[in-house]
Amino acid sequence: MVSYMSKLNSDLSDNTIHGSIPYQIGYLFQLITLTLGQNLLTGKIPPSLGRLSSLQALSLRQNLLTGEIPPSFGRLSSLQVLSLRSNQLSGEIPRELGDLSQLRSLPENGLSGTLPPELGKLSNLQELWLTSNNLRGDLPKDYENLKNLTTFEISGNNLSGPIPRFIAKWVNLYSLFVTDLQTKGLSFPESANLSSILSLTLRNCSITGSIPPYIANWNQLRFLDLSFNNLTGGIPSTFKNLFLYQMYLTRNMLNGTLPDWIYRNVWELKSKIRGKFMDLAYNQFRFPEPETHKTFPEEIVRKYCPDGQKKSQYNSTSNFYVNKPANNWAYSCNGHFYGDSMADSSKFVQKVTCGAAVTGASLYDEARLCPNSLKYYGFCLRNGNYNISLYFSEIVFTNNDDYSSSAKRVFDIYIQRELRLKDFNIKEMARHSNNVTIQSFEASVREHLLEIELFWAGKGSLYAPPSFHGPLTSAISVTPTTVQNFEVNRPGRLSKIGIVAIVLGAVLALILFLALMSRLGWIGDRELRDANSSTRLDWPTRVRICHGIVKGLKYLHEDNPSRKIVHRNIKPSNILLDGNLNAKVSDLGLAKLYDEENPYKFIQEKGTVVYMAPEYAMRKAITEKAIVLHSKGRLSELVDKQMPNEHVVMKQAKIILELAMRCVDQSPTLRPTMSEVLSELERISN
Repeated sequence: MVSYMSKLNSDLSDNTIHGSIPYQIGYLFQLITLTLGQNLLTGKIPPSLGRLSSLQALSLRQNLLTGEIPPSFGRLSSLQVLSLRSNQLSGEIPRELGDLSQLRSLPENGLSGTLPPELGKLSNLQELWLTSNNLRGDLPKDYENLKNLTTFEISGNNLSGPIPRFIAKWVNLYSLFVTDLQTKGLSFPESANLSSILSLTLRNCSITGSIPPYIANWNQLRFLDLSFNNLTGGIPSTFKNLFLYQMYLTRNMLNGTLPDWIYRNVWELKSKIRGKFMDLAYNQFRFPEPETHKTFPEEIVRKYCPDGQKKSQYNSTSNFYVNKPANNWAYSCNGHFYGDSMADSSKFVQKVTCGAAVTGASLYDEARLCPNSLKYYGFCLRNGNYNISLYFSEIVFTNNDDYSSSAKRVFDIYIQRELRLKDFNIKEMARHSNNVTIQSFEASVREHLLEIELFWAGKGSLYAPPSFHGPLTSAISVTPTTVQNFEVNRPGRLSKIGIVAIVLGAVLALILFLALMSRLGWIGDRELRDANSSTRLDWPTRVRICHGIVKGLKYLHEDNPSRKIVHRNIKPSNILLDGNLNAKVSDLGLAKLYDEENPYKFIQEKGTVVYMAPEYAMRKAITEKAIVLHSKGRLSELVDKQMPNEHVVMKQAKIILELAMRCVDQSPTLRPTMSEVLSELERISN
């Protein structure tokens, strides 16, 4: 490496250089610029770099460097730019850096301790980046002297104390980014003259009081984020005169009627109208027009759940999605990516590139990602205790080519609005990208509503490519701890979770494994099989028969205009084929109307065919060989050997068999609904 550094300006960035930094570099006194960013450098930064007295710019960003920042850097008297971000550095910020009188830019990293007051001597400092560290304490009063600052970012730390009033005197500031302060009860100063400010972020800082109208006097302001505070009152009328590109006021306690100029632009999260993005979710606003097409959690509880009279707390301007027509799950997503604020919702679902290194890896092929707050709601659950499992695999920060493999994702986990796990790091818990970690919790449901929130508190990698910070999850499982926790005979309407977990799961298991595999000849259980039949079923016919069975059961469970019907006796002999080999679901002698007043009725009945959990059905209708084959990825061996060994046939058969395995997943919440099964079969048919 040293042999390449004969020039005064040495740029060896993005050369995939491995190993540690040679200490001999410290003897190249003529160097003015040294750029070693975006390599795979490891080890500690050699203190000998402090000998480079002529050095004006040093970049070691986006490597795998560890250890502390050498105090010898304080001797780099000519240094103006120091870039160390996206490494794995630790330790405190050396106070010796306060001697670098020419320094104009100081970076962020994984540093700890308090902020050294000596940095207040850097009167020429223009950029101070201290995001995503583990810094604690207050902002020292000495920082009042940093009047040439244009950028001040200190998010994602453990700082306490108030936002200093002297920040209002940094008149050259055009970007202020402060988040996640630990002190409660902060408020805006009576006045502030940040006339040059372009971007203002004061997120999750426990700010109280109202939004000051004087912000509208900062006519250069284009980006405003005051989300996740405790602000009250309304949006100042003076804001109408601001030419904002983006405004985020998410989850405060703001109220009043939304002014018309906002009403036309904000109906849902990130409504993109005239290039503007806004988020006013989770406040207490009133709308000047009837809310005819908006939905939020408490409304669903009130409409569909037993005793669901819970009063709504929030307006519905969030990106809130309910699975229709079941209305039993929903999610909401808030925020924006600071490194790529124009990213649209297509980025919120990420696909795996390498694949998770676990059994059942298909569960982790995709993950939902959200910039700030990702919430999941389970509706109409029976009151009682539940086991909740959250499934994680880091499938975004994985690539050595874009250096994202060195990035880290950190967020908090809340269940029922209670913090259950703080500073959760997927890669740290799983020990590597694409590995899996499952976090399990127990929670109590008291008002038929379960709320799970993954919340980004500003920590972890912020700007590391691909710049997609925030919480990420692959799947969620919710199951009751024991049946005894629930009041079986309690009156109340049927929970939609009950429909999916109790009825559809078992029926799907029986249909897709008995009807598909036995009747259609995929396995050789002769006592279950069309023996004297001379009809040969080609592959398209078999797929069409599957489609017909699922379509008929979907009608019984979801589309019947009067009441939902449970067949209760699905088996191969009750699936009839007409002359054109179209499937008909027959023999409704044991069928019953589903009693919404008592979803456990079938379990309680004696002397008749009752609901059988899929795991029991599997032991009777599926051989142990099938389970072993699945775990080894050899499901294709179950396909009838008489089928042509064609690529399309084998590919479609594999998809259907994997769909069948999902239908008998041990967790009811992970099983697809009948509509989803039908949609998948229609996709295969087409």
